[in-house]
Amino acid sequence: MGAVYVGVHEHSGEKVAVKLIATHVADEPRFRRRFNSEVETLKRLRHPGIVRLIGYGEEDGQLFYSMELVEGESLQQRIRRQKRIHWQAAIDIAIEICGALKHAHDFGVIHRDLKPANLILSTSGEVKLVDFGIAKLFGFGEQTLAGSILGTADYMAPEQADSSGVSVRTDLYALGSVLYAMLTGRPPFPGKRTTEVIEALRRDRPVPLELIDSELPEALCELVHQLLEKDPADRPPTALSVMNRLKAMRAGLLRQQTLPDHSMPTAHAVPGRDQPAAKPTGESTEKTDAGGHDTTGLSVNPMSNERPPSDEIRTADLGNPLVSENAKPQYPATVASQNTVVSDPPTNADDVAETPAEPVSRPTHFQSVDNESQQTSGRSAAETPTEHWKQAVSISLMTAVLIAGVILFFKAAEQPTADELYQVIAEHSEAENAGEARLEMDQFIKRFPNDPRYETVNHLRQSIDLQRLLRRLSVQAKLDISPLSAAEQGFLDAMKGRQQDPVGASSRLTQ
Repeated sequence: MGAVYVGVHEHSGEKVAVKLIATHVADEPRFRRRFNSEVETLKRLRHPGIVRLIGYGEEDGQLFYSMELVEGESLQQRIRRQKRIHWQAAIDIAIEICGALKHAHDFGVIHRDLKPANLILSTSGEVKLVDFGIAKLFGFGEQTLAGSILGTADYMAPEQADSSGVSVRTDLYALGSVLYAMLTGRPPFPGKRTTEVIEALRRDRPVPLELIDSELPEALCELVHQLLEKDPADRPPTALSVMNRLKAMRAGLLRQQTLPDHSMPTAHAVPGRDQPAAKPTGESTEKTDAGGHDTTGLSVNPMSNERPPSDEIRTADLGNPLVSENAKPQYPATVASQNTVVSDPPTNADDVAETPAEPVSRPTHFQSVDNESQQTSGRSAAETPTEHWKQAVSISLMTAVLIAGVILFFKAAEQPTADELYQVIAEHSEAENAGEARLEMDQFIKRFPNDPRYETVNHLRQSIDLQRLLRRLSVQAKLDISPLSAAEQGFLDAMKGRQQDPVGASSRLTQ
């Protein structure tokens, strides 16, 4: 599909990633039209969690675009190294991903190939999404071009496997798959062959997270499995709603940990899974600045890193600057503007013999996204003399929102009273969804053991735990993941038969 190089700006010395599009793909007229359309869309994506598009152009008829160069490791490398990522770190990463997805979805851009290999964890602790819209450009769109390669099926949504229409909920399914992989060390439907994965994707349900790791918070497990629903209508509607649920979940679980005495069982850290990531070795990339890109040339040199895992898109191959198996290798060149001399690649006798007598003139141009944005913003400022008034109103609104946020924060930090907690518990019990008040029950039991309503709340909490245990044993027996012990099987049978034969069930439980 192409090759990625480290490009060095001739004047500023700034390093960027330059992706060259393979000639046999770029020569397709329909691809060129889609390339220009996709670049115009990607130019609008300006978010800290999205790898920034810096410029794009054409050198001697070969299309290319340059991107921000990020120093770090991919989430896929982190998962392979740590096996499982602690749920607190997984929630933090997912929140950052949701912020980037929300920004892109607001502009009508769907990633279509969200997976750990396309998520970069920078050395400064940021999460960066790469290849936005590139999946559509290289085959997930209206047609598949010759030589294109689809993304890995491990994180594909069912509607993509069925060639149905994609939506923002397609990215949310992939987000659920990424969360599942972080928490378990593998995708929801692992398989050696793509056909096996796609068939399981259409037919099967993933193994419940609570059966793989009983220490995971139940609320997190429920959210992940909701994201992995087959029907897009059953998934959360937007990335913003998922981000808000994750933030509320994180705040509630952290509040549990800050209560007196000891933390709740689900909040225990798991040794070896919440260790800070070691700084990756063998990478020589440098983080780029966001400003001031001139339209002069970029000195380009092939990168010499390790080859990516086999399930990554071939265009992300940084180790070999070959465009394809049948194409000629790309030599270090200088991507230049009209005022810059372009260096010629090395030639040999065979190349000279193959050179046509009359050279063909091919188009060459380069456009920096930053410079283009600066020109546009300069025209906008001249056309809107009341811009300073709008900025003042915007600052006032942001100040009001900030003050409201501070007030809400202090209110959320206040410890609720016994009456307030019991009122929430009673409301959920009357609505027959007492399970949603587990956090309030735990706080009531922990903080108010001498309250006369303690036994009522404690009994209700034990009932919820019993129902959860029965549900887990039933799923374990149905899926035949691991055989139940004799005691577990007897307990499950007795509880199932208590409505038909309560006396017999009681006697079996007392044996």
